[in-house]
Amino acid sequence: MELYLPLEVEGYGLREYIKEDIPRLCALANDYEIWRRVTDLFPRPYDPMAALRWVSLQAELDPAENLAIVGPDGLVGGIGVMLSTVPNFRHDGEIGYWLGRLYWGRGLTVAATQAFMAWAAPAHGLHRFSAKVYEGNERSCRVLDKCGFTREGVLRQAVHKEGETLDMYVYGYIPPTY
Repeated sequence: MELYLPLEVEGYGLREYIKEDIPRLCALANDYEIWRRVTDLFPRPYDPMAALRWVSLQAELDPAENLAIVGPDGLVGGIGVMLSTVPNFRHDGEIGYWLGRLYWGRGLTVAATQAFMAWAAPAHGLHRFSAKVYEGNERSCRVLDKCGFTREGVLRQAVHKEGETLDMYVYGYIPPTY
């Protein structure tokens, strides 16, 4: 059975990545305004080879760790969790997300984060979610606030991006018992 999680925004949901997502992934993710707010592990440029590597890697994971945010136009973004391999930290997943700029301001990231966490906590045995936001990304801070995250601290000058040294805001969320 194919995984599909409907969002509270009508017509949108989360599902596993498919090869047909590659053209939209390249078109939307190859955006400087997205890249400058995420880790450099996010490719730039986001070309067809990078997209194929990503989609192929996701197909190998069970349960999924990253899901596509989809709507009437197809893929519009992505959300996922980085799982720790350190035994003492396996209960904490670091959440990350991105959304094509055409879809900003519609409440999709909040809805996707809420749906993803409700699914990922039991799917991966997580008892905590964390998130890291680079200084200057107020939109992402608002998303996390709306999803019930608590800002737990600031790692001063922790990020080096484009020749700048930035602070990083650390957030945490304890989901209700599942």
